[in-house]
Amino acid sequence: MTAIPRPKIADVAAAAGVSVPTVSKVLNGRTHVSDATRARVQQALAELDYSKRAAAAKQPGVLQLVVNNFDSPWVLETMAGVEAAADRLGYAVAYARAEHATPERWRKLREPSVNRLDGVLLLAPRKGSRLVTTLRTLKIPAVAIDPEGTEGLAIPSVSPASFSGALAAVSHLLGQGHRRIGIITGRGHSPGHGRARYAAYAAALHEVGLPVLPELVQDGDFSTESGMRLGGELLDLPQPPTAIFTGSDLQAMGVMNAAGQRSLHVPRDISIVGFDDIAQAALTSPPLTTVRQPLAQLAAMAVGMLTEQQDQPASGAPTALEVATELVVRGTTAPPAG
Repeated sequence: MTAIPRPKIADVAAAAGVSVPTVSKVLNGRTHVSDATRARVQQALAELDYSKRAAAAKQPGVLQLVVNNFDSPWVLETMAGVEAAADRLGYAVAYARAEHATPERWRKLREPSVNRLDGVLLLAPRKGSRLVTTLRTLKIPAVAIDPEGTEGLAIPSVSPASFSGALAAVSHLLGQGHRRIGIITGRGHSPGHGRARYAAYAAALHEVGLPVLPELVQDGDFSTESGMRLGGELLDLPQPPTAIFTGSDLQAMGVMNAAGQRSLHVPRDISIVGFDDIAQAALTSPPLTTVRQPLAQLAAMAVGMLTEQQDQPASGAPTALEVATELVVRGTTAPPAG
């Protein structure tokens, strides 16, 4: 007796007259699908007996999240988002540092077993990462979360909108009347996002006819230590800035510490804006004005993109999605004194 081939997600999409991502949204319970479209997809799922056959054919296994380090609140919050999204789909999550992710380990994890590796998420992979090449060679489904850059990246990715977020932050400071605005970037640490945030800073100044002054530009590494050290250098200038935009919340917290060491009041003497909106940002004194990266949404989208590859292997140019950021105005910004 010839086995009936189980329907694929593409078959459901064709039957419902929608795209594959739309079917995935319905399967994963996501929003942004109209009631009429959802009803068509659900009808196609029922007619093709998709969910029953898919569940019988394959039980979800393990998704691996590969990180460069575990010592950042941003990393930990993204990990929590990945776990929550994977759990909703019945997957377990395993973790590995980038230096421990080797072809030999991946080959072993891909062997048929109860906990077979179904895909890999790379968190903030470096440009030209060997891991991307290895995953492609082994034909392991993979998605990059917040890569350094998407140009030439051979796997799908999802990233925050760094440029527009930074533009909103600097425009907020300009709107309050600040004209001497410093920046602590992360261009050396994360060239893609660091440069995008610097480019937005320069564009915002240019829009109001202000030049980029070299003495107001510092290049950090997104850490609290670099924020404290480089923020201190900006605050010690003969003509210090009245506001500082930083490439991360940790750097912003470092600047706040540097201001406190100099008996400067935030925001009366110096306004500060961060980037990320990690949990600690709302707990500083005063609470930090920052650009919110939707970390849980980034993680959920990445998991969804990865699981879609189980039914519809990626073909053609890899998808590169960008998720909107949002300026969150709290207590560290105010018009300049005087």
